[in-house]
Amino acid sequence: MDSPGFPAAGAAAGGGGVANKAVLNKSSLNKNKNKNKNKNKMAFGGISTGDAQLIPAFQLRRLHQQPSRNAFTAAERFTWEMLDIAPPPGPDFSRLETKVLLSMQKRDRERARRLPDIQQEASLTVAEFTRPLYIENIAGFEETEGLFQSILTACEYVGLIYKSKFNRLRPNQFEPRLRPLLAVPAHEAFPSNHAFQCFSIAFAFNTILPEHPATEELVRVAQNVAENREWAGLHYPSDTKAGRDLARRFAPYLRDAFAATFNAVHKEWV
Repeated sequence: MDSPGFPAAGAAAGGGGVANKAVLNKSSLNKNKNKNKNKNKMAFGGISTGDAQLIPAFQLRRLHQQPSRNAFTAAERFTWEMLDIAPPPGPDFSRLETKVLLSMQKRDRERARRLPDIQQEASLTVAEFTRPLYIENIAGFEETEGLFQSILTACEYVGLIYKSKFNRLRPNQFEPRLRPLLAVPAHEAFPSNHAFQCFSIAFAFNTILPEHPATEELVRVAQNVAENREWAGLHYPSDTKAGRDLARRFAPYLRDAFAATFNAVHKEWV
């Protein structure tokens, strides 16, 4: 997924949009505010949450309060638990996918090149997404960072529901010759939660600021993180696709649950 180049941090792009100008204006805020923000980030293990909670309990409760479109199933499941994503492919296709992963495993140089990112992305942080927006260590974007962290948390929770529903074996369980680069998570493979979380952030930011030139870059970051999980031997390519599909279908529920924060983020940029 090719995307246009972006300016170096703190530099204005020629003919840049309103959002880029906002970053430049924000970066001129006094040093004391930056120092306070850095202190807050240290208090939360490097994550600045703004007004959001580490566990977005209120927003998760809103998800559970959303009624099902079908009154007869409302008592059993919520609508967002029954989103229409294709189930994982059967054994024959899975076998073809493991052949692809085995061929990737043989590419030692490419695997070694990706290894630092693979290790860093094992535990996702908001830095993966604030960096392309050039707001890392810049005060005034606490709501944006807080929303990103809340989405990571909420989507991890929702993704585990779908993983349990489909119960797909990890690639190395299907093909013992695969040697994953990381410890294999105990939960199921399908869909990829990394893909689901990352694309959910990209789609959310695109909803809030569709004119921002970095929206395409956030999608590129999401795709790269998801593909790194394949290079690590942890996910099939179809897991990645399912994570993106789930993010797209879950986006309206996420937008409704976090509506107030979406508005607060918009105000930070305009």
